[in-house]
Amino acid sequence: MLKFVNLGSGSKGNASIVCDAETMILIDAGLSATQIKKRMDAVGFDLENVTAVLITHEHGDHVSGCKRLFERQQRLQFYVNPISYRALPDAFPEPHQFASRVNFFNAGDAFEIGSLKIQTIPTLHDSKSSTGFAIQNRDVALGYMTDLGAVTEDNFLALKHVDYLFMEANYDHEMLWNGPYPPFLKARVHGDRGHLCNTHSGEFINLLGNLGQLRGVMLGHLSEKNNHPEKARQTVENRLNADIDLRIASQSEPSKIVEVE
Repeated sequence: MLKFVNLGSGSKGNASIVCDAETMILIDAGLSATQIKKRMDAVGFDLENVTAVLITHEHGDHVSGCKRLFERQQRLQFYVNPISYRALPDAFPEPHQFASRVNFFNAGDAFEIGSLKIQTIPTLHDSKSSTGFAIQNRDVALGYMTDLGAVTEDNFLALKHVDYLFMEANYDHEMLWNGPYPPFLKARVHGDRGHLCNTHSGEFINLLGNLGQLRGVMLGHLSEKNNHPEKARQTVENRLNADIDLRIASQSEPSKIVEVE
């Protein structure tokens, strides 16, 4: 069994917990260290049990809590692409202090953290580097895909075996194009290295449900101005002909614990 909790998802900060009976990891630290601890406490998880932090990319809503976590949790290890690390000099203490606790991975690398096997998945986003993850123990696998403008065949192949997926559904087409963003920002969000819309997220989820072994999904990183939870749910559900449990992550509070069996 794997357990999954999203602690918060959106442009104001992102963080999630994945664990089994032996190992607990944090994916991204875009919330403050105080909020991460508070939200973990709310679902019965202890920050002291977190072994490592996986970083998807260097944007502030994914790394803003890293430096404080580094200072407070002396045994925490951090895993990050070196390209992202070089792009976020203010997110961590000085490199000579950080070196003993940083673990670099390249795009497509696989490694182990305790009982968990981590497969890194390169994603298309307008950051220096961007990474999704497939996380597996001896029983089940979970995919984590956020901040990407389009999905690729390699993304599908890397996630074909996952039982559960955290997947970005950032915006609704009509809300984006009729919304308050200036034209350049609308184009950025809509581009292949921007964010994923509800429609394309639903189509990819349906593909995994029919050709893979996906049984459940949590939609995340919903835009507050260009999306709405029920619109995201309806758009994705309308594209599903597979039996998939669908949930929506919140920016303001942690999700319920998902047990992946």
